[in-house]
Amino acid sequence: MHRSESGELASCLICGAEIVPERDRTFAVSRDGFLCFACAVRRGGSFDEQHDRWTTEPETGDLPPLEE
Repeated sequence: MHRSESGELASCLICGAEIVPERDRTFAVSRDGFLCFACAVRRGGSFDEQHDRWTTEPETGDLPPLEE
């Protein structure tokens, strides 16, 4: 990993996978909380690659509240 990337790393709130929100396809739960693509899809999320956006948001209601 390049040193400049270390400050950009986050962990998926479900599985703990290391992700880079600016580069990886993730779902933002809050400013600092993310789901990796696989966990977002497992939770019902649907991503439209052509338009590069989530068309159906994953279920996040059971996640603990995060500070904004």
